Amino acid sequence: MTPRAHILTASCVFFVAAIHGGHAIAQDSSAIRHKYPSPYMNAKDTPLVEIAKGAKVSEGTAAYWNLPPDSPRRTSYDSDIVVKVADGIWTMGTASLVNCHAVQGPDGLIIYDTGDNIEDGARFYRLLRTATQAPIRAIVYSHEHYVNGAKAFVEEEAKRGNTDIKIIGHPGTNKSVARTGGLSAAHPEVSSVLYARSIEQFNFYLPEEGPDSGFKNTVLPGAGGFVPVNTPVEDGQKMKLAGLDVVFYTEGVGTDTLNQTLVWFPDRKIAMNNVVWGWFPNIYSARGGRYRDPSGWMAAIEVVKKLKPEILLSTHSTSITGSQAIEQRLQDYHDGLAFVLDQSLKGILQGKGPDELRYSVQLPERLKNAPILVQNYGELSIMPPRIFTAVFGQFDRDSAHLIKLHPTEEAERMVLAMGGPEATFAKASKAFDDGDYLWAAQLSDYLVKADGNPKYRQLAANSLRQMGYRAVATNTRSWMLSEALALEGKTAIITAVPAVPAAVDGFLADYVDYYRVRVSAERSANTDKLMGLQFGDNRSFGLHVRRSLVDFVPDLSKAGRTPDVTVEMTPATWTLVFNNQADPAALIDKGDIKVTRGSGGDAKALFGMFDPIYDWQNDPALVALAKKLEAGGGVSAD
Repeated sequence: MTPRAHILTASCVFFVAAIHGGHAIAQDSSAIRHKYPSPYMNAKDTPLVEIAKGAKVSEGTAAYWNLPPDSPRRTSYDSDIVVKVADGIWTMGTASLVNCHAVQGPDGLIIYDTGDNIEDGARFYRLLRTATQAPIRAIVYSHEHYVNGAKAFVEEEAKRGNTDIKIIGHPGTNKSVARTGGLSAAHPEVSSVLYARSIEQFNFYLPEEGPDSGFKNTVLPGAGGFVPVNTPVEDGQKMKLAGLDVVFYTEGVGTDTLNQTLVWFPDRKIAMNNVVWGWFPNIYSARGGRYRDPSGWMAAIEVVKKLKPEILLSTHSTSITGSQAIEQRLQDYHDGLAFVLDQSLKGILQGKGPDELRYSVQLPERLKNAPILVQNYGELSIMPPRIFTAVFGQFDRDSAHLIKLHPTEEAERMVLAMGGPEATFAKASKAFDDGDYLWAAQLSDYLVKADGNPKYRQLAANSLRQMGYRAVATNTRSWMLSEALALEGKTAIITAVPAVPAAVDGFLADYVDYYRVRVSAERSANTDKLMGLQFGDNRSFGLHVRRSLVDFVPDLSKAGRTPDVTVEMTPATWTLVFNNQADPAALIDKGDIKVTRGSGGDAKALFGMFDPIYDWQNDPALVALAKKLEAGGGVSAD
């Protein structure tokens, strides 16, 4: 398996070799570690304990997860629970990432969010029915991430004779889910990678039990649970639902996506939202995605504050009542965002780069002790660098970093500079034995990139595992433990998720367009040919291979030239081509791809201009997926 290097880096000074007045300054690594403290350094004696399913964590993490459900220090639900928030208002929580809320009106129930998958939806529905038997009149999606449990609600209601349910959401919800499963990248061509990173972040690769197991914030993707929005709403739109007056807000309430819907019940002063989370807001998610501007998030908080709610029901945090308590929670959340933003900007003005900011921006005690700002989801240290890169990109103004060696060559040279592989291994092993796991991880990462020897991979895995056990944030823990397991060959991490046939069929033009980026610059350097693709239902597109580039032609009739080659196939066959599950040349020979203009050889040559993305023979993750598909397990990217 290809050595993996997605290690959370917290770049300190690697070596102290300063020269002053002709004399070398003595090196003292312990002084460096104390100057820029991290929970992953000097951590040998950090006490570790076991919690649910045997997961190994720090004492601080265990103390939080073991809080009673009604503790004022607890701001998220972490096991199956039904909370009666007020008369006719319930919150269902689980060990998943999302809550489900129900508000009962004279005519029935309004549901807010349904879970990550059908299993989540079924669990939420069972919990709901322990509290009330009222029929469901509407399901509202806070945004596109928690829509995949809706089918369970709809099917169970149909069994009760209730088939008239409004599915309410932002106007962009259906398109976002259909095109990318709700995880859209800045460039949709790479949304499959964003999805692959997402499942790595949410415990997908961790075992069910044992020290490496996930214990919270697990997202297991599931197929077919999304029920499309049939009642899109606009900002400020008013509606009567289940006998209750409701107002929807869809602008100025964006957080992790822009397709947000906030619900306001003016008569009962209830706000249902995805603005306030049960932990420090993820200004940056390690999986990637759009920049989550803290200013925009703070503006969304102001929208909620101006409503003056007396009941706050949130997608991710514990439900809360009382205007004073809600005001305090909102203010603390606002202040946490404002502090990180302002201190990051101050550091930038002082000339600090992204890796210096991750150490210099530290919450003051007032905010550190605010329950709603606990860092048990995302880690604060990775957030200030995202603010920097949103403004300046990756260049930190150090000219030595503007043009850099390839990571593999840098690793080889660093290992050589440290005296060779065995000398580097000795240094990394010493750092590990001393509990300096961050330094051990960085040194062993050089070794893995440069060599890949199993003992180097094991040391890298050991270092990451010890860091993962000490991580407060579950996102950080999942990344580190997943990578540790992959280094040991115990799991295989997929780098790009194959396309789902339904998505390809529904957005065929997009998936033909996305294919253009796979062109081989070398093999197509002297080619200027247009290939037409027809799909038998009046959908026809073109790929113009033009000297190391490909232009997508959305309407073949307007291409301005006759195609050199035209092929015809079904969307299902194009899905096989797109996912590299079948060789186009073989499909041409079988007749699954019909050549209607030009020769079969010309068509094969044009398809041969494109490089495969999915290596089903040699990528361990895809080999495992192929076996699952052969066994009928299915695959989903929604």
